[in-house]
Amino acid sequence: MRLAAARLATPLIGAVWLAGCATTTFGPPEVVPGYLASAQLAELVAAVPQPPALTGTEQAQDVALSERLRTLEDTDRWWMATAHAELRPPEAAQHFDCLLGTRLAAKPRPALNRLMGRLLADSERLTVDLVARHPRLRPLAADPARRACQRLNEATRKSPTSYPAAGAVAGAAYGALFADLAPDRAEASRQMGREIGLSRAICATNWLSDVQAGAALGEALYDAAASQPEFATDLAAARLEIASARAEGATNPSCASERLALTQGRAIMAD
Repeated sequence: MRLAAARLATPLIGAVWLAGCATTTFGPPEVVPGYLASAQLAELVAAVPQPPALTGTEQAQDVALSERLRTLEDTDRWWMATAHAELRPPEAAQHFDCLLGTRLAAKPRPALNRLMGRLLADSERLTVDLVARHPRLRPLAADPARRACQRLNEATRKSPTSYPAAGAVAGAAYGALFADLAPDRAEASRQMGREIGLSRAICATNWLSDVQAGAALGEALYDAAASQPEFATDLAAARLEIASARAEGATNPSCASERLALTQGRAIMAD
């Protein structure tokens, strides 16, 4: 996709996108523990490879792709990436509305919220450890003129916390989760999990290699969490909520924008 074609969205479309992702808040979010013990988290951390060297082929590829992704600024895919910055339940569940043909935030889904919250807790514990071990500047720091798709203070822009991409860890874990919750939409769910990670590169908060490392870690995190005894109980309860939500017949008004956004993003990645 060329630059002129990529800039199809307008501020109005962006406003509609964000409005479509808005939700009713049903009280403060529940604070939940993760599924994994410290030793299990340490095993996952140890398996993550080093980030690319500051000079080298992979870094050059990251820079080139990041520059291409700038053409998505102010398109539907840009607004989608902005919405993807929200990883907390219940709001984050809406990223999977369109592929499921439902509107998950229309009613409280306590089992789903708890399951997603516990996966997010493990994801955050992992990434806090890893970014301290593997400092790497964000694209926003490498190019101070680069626009962010969300509000960031200078300390966050310049912090060496790009690797691995935290959003990609959570996104991949969520994608694997929804694949289990709705097996008939398994591949679409996993793909949406990957799109959540890619959004961090579109927003210039992470390089593509950060996103790739995060996605691999998120999948490993989900596999480890799913092996825990209490996970099966939480999954069964959430599966009932998903089935109920899909039977309600509600839809998310941002789905047309989502389809266009995904087309825009895939065209850029294919170039």
